[in-house]
Amino acid sequence: MRLRREDQSVKTTIVTTTIHVPRMLDGYVENILAHGHSDVSFTIIGDLKTPPEIRDYLEGLARRGLGPVEYWDVDRQKAWLKRFPDLDRLIPYNSIQRRNLGYLAAYEAGSDVIISIDDDNFVTDDDFVGMHSCVGTIRELRAVRSSTSWFNPCDMLEVRPRRRIYHRGFPHSKRWAKEELSFRQERGRVVVNAGLWLETPDVDAVTHLEEPVEVVGLKSDFSDAAVALAGGTWAPFNSQNTAFHRSLLPCMYLVVMGDRIDGLRVDRFDDIWMSYFTRKIADHLGDYIQFGRPLLRQSRNPHDFMRDLVWELPGMILTNKLIITLEQLELSSGDYLSCYVELAGRLREAVCEAREYTYEEKGYLLKLTDGMRVWAKACEALR
Repeated sequence: MRLRREDQSVKTTIVTTTIHVPRMLDGYVENILAHGHSDVSFTIIGDLKTPPEIRDYLEGLARRGLGPVEYWDVDRQKAWLKRFPDLDRLIPYNSIQRRNLGYLAAYEAGSDVIISIDDDNFVTDDDFVGMHSCVGTIRELRAVRSSTSWFNPCDMLEVRPRRRIYHRGFPHSKRWAKEELSFRQERGRVVVNAGLWLETPDVDAVTHLEEPVEVVGLKSDFSDAAVALAGGTWAPFNSQNTAFHRSLLPCMYLVVMGDRIDGLRVDRFDDIWMSYFTRKIADHLGDYIQFGRPLLRQSRNPHDFMRDLVWELPGMILTNKLIITLEQLELSSGDYLSCYVELAGRLREAVCEAREYTYEEKGYLLKLTDGMRVWAKACEALR
């Protein structure tokens, strides 16, 4: 039950990137209208591969009676980024990291609730906007604590064949540990709502290659109640079917991928590391991240899981080290932007001093923190 919203004038923006004509948006419009929502807009970020036919499709979508449908083609992105030349040089084309521009655009347009989706996410009967509108509200929450300090959101899912799977990016060093979970009611502000998925789960390539699974629903224990992370409890989330409050914009930077460590390309951890940075700061500030509904059906675009595995390997190794560093860092700032800048600086110092990181890993993470600072400057300028 909603208790209070910080700002009663709510505006919601749904953000996605695509190199296709995103016809799945028809379902979102129908869902939004069926549940009686208004003041919902769409921001679609194109890329070099996005076909020109997208314009006709989106013009038709805009005539359906919702809020604005904003298409940002490459030329529009270039023009807007003239204000932020460092950010323009940072974010590559032909990458999901272009979605960062959608977040900035939604924030600048005044949105309080920003919902990130992939172009292979299809709505279900769940009230998509209504269930995500919990972000920014203070409410009674079902908070989870773990004896290992880690909670696996995929434990909320019913899968076939029945087996345990882990959320993509869940540290391998933390898997298969004996754990005890406890739940209790807590009251606080939700700043991230991570909706889960039907059909294809967001798991790593190892899981897909080992034995494909299908998500058929939420387990009965979690079908009617979301789960929030209690203080000191960690879990990754991703950038699909995920809503966040505008105050979190500085934390939601999808870090740039594509560099190499020991000859291997680093990829598929842009949203995962973003989620760990966000978790660290939200915990420090006393806010909550929750998992559950709305469910979306992920009819996944074609993937080469062997290639994904090669790209994920450096990130798997680095994540095991990165989470230890994050757990040990201490923050003192009092808002998300200041905390993010502080985190980038403290992470940089810790990586330089730690013996656990290789020379190439240190170089990569120093470059990553440079990007975090560029992003923070853009957020500060918009604020």
